[in-house]
Amino acid sequence: MCGICGIVHPDPQYQVDRERLLAMRDRLTHRGPDDAGEYMAPGVVLGARRLIVIDLTERGHMPMSTPDGRYWITYNGEVYNYRELRSMLETCGHRFRSRTDTEVVLYLYAEQGPAMLDRLNGMFAMAIWDSRERTLFLARDRLGIKPLYYAVWNDAFYFASEEKALFAAGIPSEFDAETLEELLCFRYVAGERTPFVGVKRLLPGHYLLWKDGRITIRRWWHLADRVRVLRGNPHRDPLEWFRETFDSAVALRR
Repeated sequence: MCGICGIVHPDPQYQVDRERLLAMRDRLTHRGPDDAGEYMAPGVVLGARRLIVIDLTERGHMPMSTPDGRYWITYNGEVYNYRELRSMLETCGHRFRSRTDTEVVLYLYAEQGPAMLDRLNGMFAMAIWDSRERTLFLARDRLGIKPLYYAVWNDAFYFASEEKALFAAGIPSEFDAETLEELLCFRYVAGERTPFVGVKRLLPGHYLLWKDGRITIRRWWHLADRVRVLRGNPHRDPLEWFRETFDSAVALRR
């Protein structure tokens, strides 16, 4: 696993305190002990703690950018079909500098925007900054295997892999009594709420777009859609479909 975090501010000239970012990033050291990185520009900072899994070289350092510097990504996860996607992107003219799935996801977003999520087979939480449009894109995988939390504080938008990284930036860690009661009773909190006031989680199968201080959240995957596809094909044997899906999932993870 890796740890990701960042801060964006609607004022494009605002200088985010570097020490605030480092406090967030290094609170996530246990998630990524192998490497640490940061990206800083007026109005935005991104941080990453990396656990090296695929590309063992420094070429997988994060945050990572496209060659023109327009898009920057900080990423936690693993996309199992990244080799197939990489081949497709190479036919579109992209030249890769690393062997990571991170770079594949980054170039795929540059090509297709949020629609690229449908093509990813894996588990992930990511943030991609578009420096030209000054837009931040956050996304979680279909089942929410990788966590992602966010908060708005003093006009700025904060995000991180864990709540405690947000608190390391100075956001007050105030309990929400109602949500905390729900957590203690059911050991689960429904929806985007967390036990902390002002801190939310991005739900599984959702993505978030931030621009000029405005937040838009959309659901990009729903289990019911997959069920309808299967039920809509009466000639497909469900057991056969499961076996093919299961075997494919195992093969991709080898």
